[in-house]
Amino acid sequence: MTYTIDAWFERENPYLKVIHRKTGISVLNWQGETLKRKILNGAINVEDFNQPPSQELVKELFLLDCLDQEQLRN
Repeated sequence: MTYTIDAWFERENPYLKVIHRKTGISVLNWQGETLKRKILNGAINVEDFNQPPSQELVKELFLLDCLDQEQLRN
């Protein structure tokens, strides 16, 4: 599976989306204060997005999302 990352950090309401390339379905979506907190606490490094996305970056984003979901359940 391949994914596209659509991110815009330099706006009042920043967003980051991971989109399944074949279907166009957004599989991960962070925006606003949620994304700002991830950037401020170091979970997201905007410099990682200055180059074409790697599979490793996409994996890290999925893992971070899984951790967030687990914390919400507890």
